[in-house]
Amino acid sequence: MRNLILVSVFTTLAVSAWAQSEGSFPVGVGVKGGIPLNDAFLVRSENPVDYIADTHRYTVGPYLELRLPAGFAIEVDALYQTYEYHQIFPQFSLDEHSHAWQFPFLAKYRFLPGPIKPYIEAGAAFSHLSVNDVFELSNRNVWGLVVGGGVDFRLGPVHITPELRYTGWTSRHFDSPGSLIESNRNDASVMLGIGF
Repeated sequence: MRNLILVSVFTTLAVSAWAQSEGSFPVGVGVKGGIPLNDAFLVRSENPVDYIADTHRYTVGPYLELRLPAGFAIEVDALYQTYEYHQIFPQFSLDEHSHAWQFPFLAKYRFLPGPIKPYIEAGAAFSHLSVNDVFELSNRNVWGLVVGGGVDFRLGPVHITPELRYTGWTSRHFDSPGSLIESNRNDASVMLGIGF
């Protein structure tokens, strides 16, 4: 029992001293939102079937960040996004909706001391698609590589982090025969995070 108390006191003092030296708590949580800069689908028209794609212009979800010494950090996001497309036949049309969760795992490095810190990030992302078994579905689960950069503005305990992020997916969620509609393997976004 005595050893547990000593370890608890030592850990609390170490985290407190480290947080004071870094200017922020070593674990950050918050919410990120983003706007895609490119379309979710590549569409080629061909009779008798035409596709109309709708890129919903939002991505949103929570994030968790472990702030390490010397400006390094590890971040994990859980970002939600929706996709929609319409199949246009001569006599009728079909609407398909899907929901995607993206889980980027990122290593970050912040430059400069003080309340304004530019940073770069890189890592991998996993994307899971919830959709019915449709003709155009190629992969429910895909992996990608992520790179990005931004600025961490600290206002007291609040971190505001605007950034640009690019994800290159290794395969496509959607790919119809003849490639009349296929999901874009290049994903660029403007993101904004607000956390503590």
